Amino acid sequence: MTASTFRTALGRARQRLAEDARSRNGRAIAVGTALALLAPLALTAYTLDIVMQLFIAILAVSSWIFIAGYFGMFTFAHAALYGIGAYAAVLLVGEAGVHPVASILLGGIVAGLFSLPIAYPVLRLTGAYVGMVTLAYAEIIYRGTILLRDVTGGPTGYTGFPYLFGGDSVVMYYFVLSLVGVLLLVMYVLLVNRFGLVARAIRESPDAARMLGNNVPRHKLMGFLIGSSIAGVAGALQAYSILIISPPMLEIERMIEFMAMGIIGGLRTLSGGIFGAVIVFGLSEVLRDYGEIRLVVWGGMLVIVTLFFPNGIADSDFGLRERFGGDVPIGDRIREVIGR
Repeated sequence: MTASTFRTALGRARQRLAEDARSRNGRAIAVGTALALLAPLALTAYTLDIVMQLFIAILAVSSWIFIAGYFGMFTFAHAALYGIGAYAAVLLVGEAGVHPVASILLGGIVAGLFSLPIAYPVLRLTGAYVGMVTLAYAEIIYRGTILLRDVTGGPTGYTGFPYLFGGDSVVMYYFVLSLVGVLLLVMYVLLVNRFGLVARAIRESPDAARMLGNNVPRHKLMGFLIGSSIAGVAGALQAYSILIISPPMLEIERMIEFMAMGIIGGLRTLSGGIFGAVIVFGLSEVLRDYGEIRLVVWGGMLVIVTLFFPNGIADSDFGLRERFGGDVPIGDRIREVIGR
């Protein structure tokens, strides 16, 4: 990329950012950002830790939307690569003496490298086959973290790494907020420029995108690597937030959680990761004492979103009376939607 092309891309991103900031979603995100910046003034250390985990979930889900929503590669390996980033970061610190901040970025790189064995097959697959192959790869990684107990600590997990910033929760909070914000902005800049246009073209019709002269395999590979690397950074941040990394971090339940956030928020826009994470993570915290009932709530929300907000919360209007059929009984409305 030349300097001129880079300046053009930044200029286009600034223009789009100014337009999006005036939208409903943009105003909501601006208010949320302002509240996030002021949060340490009013919240306890425990509550700050919960909010930090929300930021990390936003980053992880947005990076999945970057792959699944924009390129149409519905991967189930994202949570496993998120966990790989976490393991890589803490092992680099605990065993190799790498600086903790550097280990977070290196964790993202390692997650990107681990995505390569599955990225190449995914380039040649579509639909359910992508899900099957990535799910199998995620299971291999998950089982590997259990079996390699001398390295990973096995089922009990790994804890041999220090606090980030000496355990200062406020500094840690602003570091997480800043890094999440920067990486979200990087994805946004990519998606509002030619890269994003090609991604959407590939999602809608790879053959048509190829006929227009785009290198489809290269763009899909880049998208998969970028999204997976950012997931790895999110996993590394999560490890430092909870100070332990164990195999459950890579389980399919975590992947289902990411997918629920993405689908509820909306797969066709990066802000879907923000709104979906806020809704699902918030409900998870509220329903924490009720155990598995949160899965029932997610399922109900997915049904409602699929029926009445098929583009997700972030990409839908809220004319609720019209959307739910006006004066049409709700049962008739549901049958009408199902029968489409």
